[in-house]
Amino acid sequence: MPYSGSSVTVKAKNSKGTELFIGTANGVDADSYLDGVAQEQISDVSFPNATEHRFIPGQPKPEAAIADRDWWISQDTGESVAKTFDLDAEPQVLVIAPANADDTLDGTSVDVSMRVSGVLGLSLLGIAGGIILAGFSAFFFMRWWQSRIRPPKKDRASGSGPDGGGPGGSGPGGGGLGSPTDDARAGRRGPAGAESGPATQPISTVQPGATSGPPARPTGAPPRRRDLRNRRSLRAVTAATLGTTLALSGCASMPIAKPSNPDTTPYERTALRPGEAGKFMTGYTESLDKTLGNKGDDLDKIQAAPLIDRTRAQIQIADKAKQKLRAPNFTEVVAGSPSFTDYPMWFYAFGTADKNSTEGDEQLTQVSLVTRESASADPLVRSSSYIPSDQMPTLMADDRGAVETGPEDFDDELATSEKDVSSFLVDGKAESGAPGGLKEGGFKDFRDYLGGLRDKDSGFDKVDVDCKPYEDLAFKDMTLATEDGAIGMGEVRCTLTIKVPNDYALDLGDTVEAVKTNDKDGDTVKVDTAHPYVLMQTGDDVSAVATDWNVLSSRVE
Repeated sequence: MPYSGSSVTVKAKNSKGTELFIGTANGVDADSYLDGVAQEQISDVSFPNATEHRFIPGQPKPEAAIADRDWWISQDTGESVAKTFDLDAEPQVLVIAPANADDTLDGTSVDVSMRVSGVLGLSLLGIAGGIILAGFSAFFFMRWWQSRIRPPKKDRASGSGPDGGGPGGSGPGGGGLGSPTDDARAGRRGPAGAESGPATQPISTVQPGATSGPPARPTGAPPRRRDLRNRRSLRAVTAATLGTTLALSGCASMPIAKPSNPDTTPYERTALRPGEAGKFMTGYTESLDKTLGNKGDDLDKIQAAPLIDRTRAQIQIADKAKQKLRAPNFTEVVAGSPSFTDYPMWFYAFGTADKNSTEGDEQLTQVSLVTRESASADPLVRSSSYIPSDQMPTLMADDRGAVETGPEDFDDELATSEKDVSSFLVDGKAESGAPGGLKEGGFKDFRDYLGGLRDKDSGFDKVDVDCKPYEDLAFKDMTLATEDGAIGMGEVRCTLTIKVPNDYALDLGDTVEAVKTNDKDGDTVKVDTAHPYVLMQTGDDVSAVATDWNVLSSRVE
């Protein structure tokens, strides 16, 4: 809306009984959601009845239900809907659509009204100002005109100049040293035909009672009454102007709406504000709990690879062991992303887990990597792992809530660490330059498990392992800078090949049995495992943190 200083109300009503939806959103969300959808865009409004709009062809309806999107700033439904917003607030996009995607907007009328309560008062003020200005113009014109035709001032001395009647003067009325008054009288009383003086003479400046000697100088000019009258008139006009202005100012609600040229593009969506990260994680935890209770139904709506592979395996293992899985509860959530102004977007969520939600006495923080491909798609948790809460880094956000990405050398370090972790999981050796922490936590637990399978008392003929980085998600492109360094995530996938003697019965325990993908008879078992970890840089030190590892699947060959 190209105006400011007021509020606008947009009303939509359908005459056919169709339920309508009205909502406001940030431009980046609305543009992504409506991309490829047939729509009518209103780009400018000129009151009272002119608009600039264009039709954009496309699909008849969006990919996802409009009312289910979580990014709406405000929304409402009904046969008649309305939205009032402040023109001076941050730019938003207002969307009107059928609440049911199968309906249309046929029979829908839209009215736009703007509050302009100050127009009457300012109109009267303008009229009064015009009248006062015209009065000023007439006043000064008449004053100028009168100054052109008025006679010479009477307080001017008559005998002081060469044309006067003073001593030595030769002008009319002159008479040597005689009194100009007597000469004037003589001129008026002279006989017919005699030379006479002028019809009028200036008033003598001779002091009363003086009979001889040169005329006295005037001691001062008489009061100029005309100037006093002018000053009184000017004061009266000024007082009238101020009085009228003050009187009319009470009639106006200032300021009124006025045209403006707001910069409404590009639209910007602020990063997760305080409370929104907690809201997201709460919603995710509730959905995950419901999904775990339903044996994985709709898991793909909240998770994606590689995390979804681990969760599905955990559901199978828990079902085999008659256990119940539950999502963790969080006491505090922090989120950070380099940008929320464009799709696809991603962010990290750090949730401090309740002590009852994790095993052991040490309090842990869950680190989750979340991506969102478009406004029509739901946010999906792509990876998740734990770190000790006392190792939680401090994120440095700007005034828009955005966090800088990790430095380029850290991205390179993340790519190198994938190879270092893979190598350690195979042979248990930490190469020079490898990140710290490889001989601890989940890395050590896997090496211990592998050692148990290779023990001579296990009965297996041979146990081999092959590991390589997970390549279907570009972890190195999603890192964040922290106060003391940077943070990122990674994952390595391993495959165990276990050969069993022909005279042995195969028994790898409930965990491996629960995730078997075939019932084939054979002497070789292959087990796929996942090893997620968090890579953190603090100063010059780089360490990898893994609290666990997961069995994904098994098969007999």
